[in-house]
Amino acid sequence: MSGLMELVILVPCCFFIVALIKFLYDYLWIPLRIQHILNSQGIKGPPFRFIHGNNKEIAKMKQEALGKPVAWTDDLFPRLQPHIYSWINRYGKNFVYWDGARAELVISEPELVKEVLKNSENIFQKVKLPEISRKLMGNGLAFTEGEKWAKYRKLANHTFHGESLKNMTPAMIASVETMLEKWKGQEGQEIEVFQEFRLLTSEVISKTAFGSSYLEGEKIFALLYKLKILVSRNMSKTTIPFINKLWKSADLLESEKLAKGIQDCVMKIVKKREDQVVNGEADSFGNDFFGLLVNAYHDLDEKNRLSLEDLVDECKTFYIAGQETVNSLLAWIVLHLAIHGDWQEKTRREVIDIFGNQNPHLEGITKLKTMAMVINETLRLYGPSNGLARTVAREVQLGKLFLLAKLDILPLNIGVHRDPHLWGDDVHLFKPERFADGIAKATNYTAAAFLPFGLGPRSCVGMTFATIETKIVLSMILQRYTITLSPAYVHSPILILTVRPQHGIQHMMNSQGIKGPPYKFIHGNNEEATKMRQEALSKPMALRHDIFPRVQPHIYTWINKYGRNYIYWNGIRAVLVISEPELVREVLKNNENIFPKKKPSIYFSNLLGNGLVLIEGEKWLKRRKLANHVFHGESLKNMIPAVIASAETMLEKWKGQEGKEIEVFQEFRLLTSEVISRTAFGSNYLEGEKILSMLKELSVIMSRNNFKTRIPLINKLWKPADMLRSEKLAKGIQDCVMKIVKKREDRVKKGEADSFGNDFLGLLVNSYHSKDNNSLSMEDLVDECKTFYFAGQGTINSLLAWIVLLLATHGDWQEKARREVINVFGNRNPDSEGISKLKIITMIIYETLRLYGPSNGLPRGVAREVQLGKLVLPSNIDLLVQNISLHHDPHLWGDDVHLFKPERFAKGIAKSTNYNAAAFFPFGLGPRSCIGMSFATTETKIVLSMILQRYTFTLSPSYVHSPMPIVDLQPQHGIQVMLESLHNND
Repeated sequence: MSGLMELVILVPCCFFIVALIKFLYDYLWIPLRIQHILNSQGIKGPPFRFIHGNNKEIAKMKQEALGKPVAWTDDLFPRLQPHIYSWINRYGKNFVYWDGARAELVISEPELVKEVLKNSENIFQKVKLPEISRKLMGNGLAFTEGEKWAKYRKLANHTFHGESLKNMTPAMIASVETMLEKWKGQEGQEIEVFQEFRLLTSEVISKTAFGSSYLEGEKIFALLYKLKILVSRNMSKTTIPFINKLWKSADLLESEKLAKGIQDCVMKIVKKREDQVVNGEADSFGNDFFGLLVNAYHDLDEKNRLSLEDLVDECKTFYIAGQETVNSLLAWIVLHLAIHGDWQEKTRREVIDIFGNQNPHLEGITKLKTMAMVINETLRLYGPSNGLARTVAREVQLGKLFLLAKLDILPLNIGVHRDPHLWGDDVHLFKPERFADGIAKATNYTAAAFLPFGLGPRSCVGMTFATIETKIVLSMILQRYTITLSPAYVHSPILILTVRPQHGIQHMMNSQGIKGPPYKFIHGNNEEATKMRQEALSKPMALRHDIFPRVQPHIYTWINKYGRNYIYWNGIRAVLVISEPELVREVLKNNENIFPKKKPSIYFSNLLGNGLVLIEGEKWLKRRKLANHVFHGESLKNMIPAVIASAETMLEKWKGQEGKEIEVFQEFRLLTSEVISRTAFGSNYLEGEKILSMLKELSVIMSRNNFKTRIPLINKLWKPADMLRSEKLAKGIQDCVMKIVKKREDRVKKGEADSFGNDFLGLLVNSYHSKDNNSLSMEDLVDECKTFYFAGQGTINSLLAWIVLLLATHGDWQEKARREVINVFGNRNPDSEGISKLKIITMIIYETLRLYGPSNGLPRGVAREVQLGKLVLPSNIDLLVQNISLHHDPHLWGDDVHLFKPERFAKGIAKSTNYNAAAFFPFGLGPRSCIGMSFATTETKIVLSMILQRYTFTLSPSYVHSPMPIVDLQPQHGIQVMLESLHNND
C-alpha cells in the first residue's frame, strides 16, 4: 500500500518537474541563448525580461507617446512606434527586442530588408498570428504559404488586374458620386473626411469585389471594426504560459463571437449567390472576386476546392484590406492637400487638363503624374503598414548575420521611409517633387527604400486597385471643391492596423455642431466626471428638489456648457448625450433595432445578466411575452391580495411607533422585497432575502465603478477586488435561484403540485423545461430572476420613500390624498376598481417620478450609421438619453420646474407635457418601456392608501436631504418621519 502511495505522489511530481524544466527551457534558456548568439554578432537590444520580455516597457512607451499632445508635423515615428524609434537610436538600425519569450529582430537596413522580402525560397515566411489576430485575418492570402498561397494569389490576380480592374471603374465612380451628392450644401462647413471615406471605400469594395453594397456588408464591416480594436489593444500583450491554456480572456471570447458573426454574414451572401443560380436567375456565381471564391468553394476537384473557412478568411482579408488601406490613404492625402495649397492647385490643374469636367477614365488615370507624386509621398509619410513581419523557417545566413530557425524578423518600412540617409535632411517634410522622376530615381535605385505595399513575391495584390480608386476619388473631389483645414483639427495619428486619425468621431460630431469636453488618452473624461461627482456628493444640500447638479454634476455642467446634445468620452468610447425631446423620441420609439440596448459593463452584467432589460430581437420578444402575461390584466389583479397582506404586516410593526421617528426607506425595502417575492416568485422575503442582499451589494459595486476606466492589458492580466467580488456574488445569486427552482421541481415530482405555477417564476421554470424553441437556458432563467427581483424591488422602494418625503413636507397634498383615499375606500382595504379612481394620488406619483425618477439615463448603442434628426451618427458611438435633464427642463415645465406641484398632472400626462411624449418618461418610452410600470403604480397606490388610512406623518428634524444615484435614486442617509395615528383608540 505504501508503495502505491509513493507512486501516486511520485508520478505527479515527475510531471511537475518535467513541465517546469520545459517551461524554463522555453521561457528562459532559449531566449538567453538567442540573445547571446545575436549579441555575439553585434546585434544588441533591450535585455530580455522573464516571461514578459519587453512588452511592459512597450506598453508604457506607447501610453506616454499617445498621451502627449503632438504639434503639426509629419515626423510620426516617435509617436506611432516609440519603442522602435527609441531602440533604433540606441542600438542601431538592426536590433533585437522581446515580444514575451519570442525574439523579434528588427531590420531597417535596405539591403537586409530587400533580401528578406525578395526571397523566393520560402525561408522567410509570414509569422504565425496570435489567436485574436487570426480571428481578424484568418488564414487568407496575406498569411498563407506554399501551394495554397499560389492558388489564392492566382484568384486575386484575375480580379485585381487587367480587364477586371478596368470593369470596376464605373462602380467606383458611381460610389464617389453618391458621396459627393451628400456633400452638396456643405460648402463653407466643416466635414470629417475620414468617416466619409470609410463609408465610400466600404461601398467600393462591396460593389467591386463582392457584387453587393455597403448596406449588405455593413454588419461585416461593423464586426471587423470591433475585431480591429481588439487586435490593436492586444498587440503588446504577453501570452502567459499555462494560464492562457486554462482560461480564455474576455477579449478572446469576444473575438470568437465576432468571428462567428462574420462567418454567418458571409454565408448569407454566399447563400444568396447560390440561390440565384438554383432559381435560374443567374447562370454562374459571377465573375467578381466573390463569385470566383464561391465557384472555388463548389469546385469538384478537391485540390482546387476552397473550404468554408478558407472562403470566409479570404472575404475578411479583402473586406479589410480593400477598405482600410484606401480609407486612410485618402484621408491623409486630403489633409496634406488642405495644408499645402500649392500642391492642391497643381493637382487640380492636372485633373482639369486631363478630364475637364468629365468623370475619370482609365486612360486618363495613367497620365496623372502630379497626383501619383502626391500619393507616393503620402504613402511614404503615412504608409498603411509600419512593419512586414516574417519568421525564419530554418537556419540561414542574412547578410553577415547567422539566424536561428523560428526567429521572428520585422523588416521596418516606417524605418526606411523616414531614414535621412536615404531621403535627405528634409525626410519629415511633405515634398512630392521627390517622385518627379519616378520611384526608382527618388530612391536612388534602392528597391527597399520605398515599400508601402511590400516588396517581392508577397507584395500587395491590391496595389493597383488602391491607387486607381484613390486617383478617381481625388480627381472627382478636386473637380468640384477646394479644401482647407478646419481650425478644429487636432493632429493625432494613431496606429490601429493602419495609421489613422485618432479623433475621427469627435471631429465628425464637432463638424455637425456637437461639442463636448476634449478626449483625454485612455481615460476619456472619466477622471473629470468622478471628481465632479465626489465634490457634488460631499457638499451638504438644502431641502429642495433641484437635484440634477448633485446626482449628475458632470452632465449638468456639460449641458450648460455645450448644449442639450453634446459628446463626452467614457474611456475610449464616445457617448452622445441627447436631451432634445424630438431626438429622444426618435431613439426610444424606433422599432427597427437601430438603437439597441448598449452592451453592459462587466459589473452591470453580473447585476442583471442578460435579462429582459438588455436582450434584443427574437429573444426579447419571447421574454417580453412571458412577462406581459404576468404583469398585466387578470394576473396583476390577482396580485393585489399579496400586496395588501405584505403592507398589513409592515403596518402591524408600526403600531406603537406613534410619535416616534421611523426610517421609511428601510421599511419600504423590506416591504417591496416581500411583495416581489410573493407576487412574482411565490415565496417570501426570508426566502429571497439572500438574493436581494447580494443584489444590493452588486448595485453598490457597480455604482462605484461607473467611471472607472478599464485600462487595456492591465485589466486582462489581473482582476480588481470589486470584479472578483461581483463574480462571487453573481455565482451566489445563481445558487440561491437554483434552490428556489429545485423546490418547485421537487413539488411537481412528489405530486404536491400539478404544475410549476402561474406566477412569473412558474412560467420561467416551465419554459426552462420546455422542449421547443421557446425553452430558456439555466443562465437565461437566472438572469430573468435577477432582473425582476432587482427592478421589482428597487424602483418601488425608492418611489415610495420619495413620495412620503414630499407628502411629509407638503401637508396640504397629504391631506388631499388622504381625503381621496377615504372617499374611495373608507376604512376598507384597496381594491382594483377603486385603485383606478385615485386621481390625486396618480398626480402625486407622476410629480414624484418627475422630480426623483428611478433612472437618470437610458443608454443605447448605434447598430449602423444612421441619420438622427439632422445628425449623422457613426456605428461606433454610444447614446445616453437624459431623462433627468428633460424632467428638470424649465423650457418644458416652466420656471417652477423644481417645485413639487402635482397639479401639473391634473389633466393627465399628455396635457401636462403639451403632448410632447419625450418630456416625461420615467419608465422609458416606446417598445422598450418598462414592463413593470402598471405593477409599480398599483403597488405604490395600495401601500400609500393603507398608510394614509391610518397615519399622518411629518418630516423628522434629523432628516438630511442627500439624494444619491446607486443604479436608481436613493436617499443616502434614509428618510426619517414622525408618525401620528389617525385612530388613537386602536
